[in-house]
Amino acid sequence: MEQEKKPKRLGDVLIEKGIITSLELERALELQKDLKKPLGEVLVQMGYCTWDDIVKALAEQFGVTACTHEPKINEEFARSFPKDLVNELKVIPIDEHDGRIILGVDNVYEIPVIRRRVKFRLGKDVEFYLMPPSLFEIMYDRVLHGFVSQPFSEAIQDVVYQSEVQQELEKETEPEVTEEETPVVKLVSNIVDHAIELDASDIHIEPQRKNVVVRYRIDGVLRRITEYPRSMHSAVVSRIKILSGLDIVERRLPQDGKFFVKKGEEQFDLRVSTMPSVHGEKVVMRILKVSSSKKKLEDLGYSPYNYERIQRLIEHPYGIILVTGPTGSGKSTTLVAIINSLNSEDVNIVTAEDPVEYTIDGITQCQVNPEIGLTFAKYLRAFLRQDPDIIMVGEIRDTETAQLAIEASLTGHLVLSTLHTNTAAGAIDRLVNMGLDPSLISASLIGVIGQRLVRKVCEKCREREELPPKFAEKARKMFPDLEPFQYVGKGCQACNNTGYKGRTAVAEVLVVNDEIRRAIQKGLSMVEIEKLAKAGGMKTMFQDGLYKVLNGETTIQEVLSIVGEEEE
Repeated sequence: MEQEKKPKRLGDVLIEKGIITSLELERALELQKDLKKPLGEVLVQMGYCTWDDIVKALAEQFGVTACTHEPKINEEFARSFPKDLVNELKVIPIDEHDGRIILGVDNVYEIPVIRRRVKFRLGKDVEFYLMPPSLFEIMYDRVLHGFVSQPFSEAIQDVVYQSEVQQELEKETEPEVTEEETPVVKLVSNIVDHAIELDASDIHIEPQRKNVVVRYRIDGVLRRITEYPRSMHSAVVSRIKILSGLDIVERRLPQDGKFFVKKGEEQFDLRVSTMPSVHGEKVVMRILKVSSSKKKLEDLGYSPYNYERIQRLIEHPYGIILVTGPTGSGKSTTLVAIINSLNSEDVNIVTAEDPVEYTIDGITQCQVNPEIGLTFAKYLRAFLRQDPDIIMVGEIRDTETAQLAIEASLTGHLVLSTLHTNTAAGAIDRLVNMGLDPSLISASLIGVIGQRLVRKVCEKCREREELPPKFAEKARKMFPDLEPFQYVGKGCQACNNTGYKGRTAVAEVLVVNDEIRRAIQKGLSMVEIEKLAKAGGMKTMFQDGLYKVLNGETTIQEVLSIVGEEEE
């Protein structure tokens, strides 16, 4: 068994090995005080050594293996290794030989703790591979997300190799490669196509000091997928800008654009945002499925109880309905679904959006442009002269927009909008804090839909298991007709071994009744209004989430991580 050694300071180790001098260490420590970064990172940044130097020096001192290149992982072993240990200890399960487990780490000083924990839990000795941080993060993410990036990374490396070969050929001969065949075109195409295949909602292309990292947001979680050399990044950004109709010369300012991709019978809109950073332009592409613009309320996965309450709200001829929640909680999708449910030839629907994400047939959609003074408020004034029946405002951001929305609802229009608040009852507080008259709020507001998105359990690998006792007891009280069990995904190829596939909404629907109107006029607190809403039949997001847990749609762990636990 390896001897546990008393840790030495990194600087002392590197001096002993002759990698840096005492003077260089002193300078690095001085700079570290200002940068507030780990010493190793500062030393590498100053050019005094490389991460490989640091890894090799520490590995030799602590009697572990230095791993500066990507190791071959036994995928079967990695999948069988307890995931909670991977998360808790931040280790990479690599393989098992002769009863000894091989783990990858990036912090040599955590080795004694990891060894004791694994020995206690699994009863086996451990060998360690010490890795540079950049390599460790790639491998760690790959293990966490079921090796989703490995085949794609290999394809990307082929493209990178082709790019390098092409550059060498261009030095010797006149290139005869068409645009469709160039490696950069292939790289951008591969990144977009792979994101669509994985049902990603966003693509992040992030230049770093040595390379460019590509991450996808899948089911609300960002996952590192692959990387490519920084030498290709300028050409990649230019390619995306050409597709999006952006200025390829302008690199100092953020730009926004869009382009379209067709896969089979489905069309995808990609909304592109570029932003200058220290290491180059970062690109984020939001992927919108055109067919999603046709979704109606019944397609969003609301529980039957909440669906009925929302349906009753949108039958009102006038008043304001707000959808609340943080960014990425599906507010815009809900508004589109409501609009689709209300859309018919005998009503005039107008919208002001920033940006117009989904194009809907049969309604008038308007793009806000603050740079020329075309704000939500200005559009609202214009809408009132356009004989509308239903008005949708993308977001209430300021007092002027809120005031005009109230006036529009009081003059016989149904107004739909969103607001950034944590709960449905919080929307009332937010409007009051904007300086609006409580009596006007009480007269115009007819309902608030507060919502979040939670990941759905993978239907192909889910298994039934008991709820933790605490939540089983709550389930019996809240839903006595349902068994206190949940389904948990064990991980399979369909869900990239995450146990989750797709997302659904958990919601609370506050219907403004006479009691709540009087409470708003009296200026009662959000807590008091929430109590009245519950008494009037509102189920909280936690209760709605627990209902979906009992119906096998999600897990209690997912509900707690997104919504939190409801107080007694």
